[in-house]
Amino acid sequence: MALPKLNDVPKYELTIPSTGKTITFRPFLVKEQKILLMAMETKDQKQMLQAVSDTIDACLYDKINVRTLATFDIEYIFTQIRAKSVGESTEVSLICSECEHPNPVNINLEEIKVDTSEIIDSLVVLNDQYTVQLKPPQYKKILDGTIKDANSITDTVYGTVLMSLDKLITEEEQIDFNDETEEEIKGFIESLNNEQFTKIMDYVNSLPTVSHDVDFKCENCGKENKVTMRGLQDFF
Repeated sequence: MALPKLNDVPKYELTIPSTGKTITFRPFLVKEQKILLMAMETKDQKQMLQAVSDTIDACLYDKINVRTLATFDIEYIFTQIRAKSVGESTEVSLICSECEHPNPVNINLEEIKVDTSEIIDSLVVLNDQYTVQLKPPQYKKILDGTIKDANSITDTVYGTVLMSLDKLITEEEQIDFNDETEEEIKGFIESLNNEQFTKIMDYVNSLPTVSHDVDFKCENCGKENKVTMRGLQDFF
């Protein structure tokens, strides 16, 4: 007699922040949780990012290319899948701003949101001849690109700018940055003046991430604290 597969798996819906598309998902099971835990134990960023992507891909009923989604889409989708898989709340340790005492605080994962309303215009006019079309970095570029190898904040910022470039537009043509080599793209970025680069950075800085405002009273000194948690690393 073959062993049974237990439990009817429920279905849930969520809306992808960047597109507004509704997708259906299931909670992750022990097999996916095992992969996540193993990846986290390695403390290797690439393995953890890949495990998050693989888990989302396994839990979605809709056939979409997860790796082409924006990074903040991945953060939000994974947070919602986790909430339905292991509980709506998770305990995190937050440091008091007064006495630096670590405080255990429960966070409701279903209250975590991504606000896309602050994203500015993705068309950046560089001069009379050239306009750059920008887009949020795709998750696959985070996996395969330069951010995972960044050694400083400057490297991270620079890498994010490179991965946000979509098209260079002129009156005669549109040049797709995906068709250019990394060396050529870096040369293009390094040829910009400070004002032009700042315009691109303004767009990059407007991109959202999963976030949640937390108010807590320090159990040690009684100080009232307010902390904004951002990104998956703050919640797990």
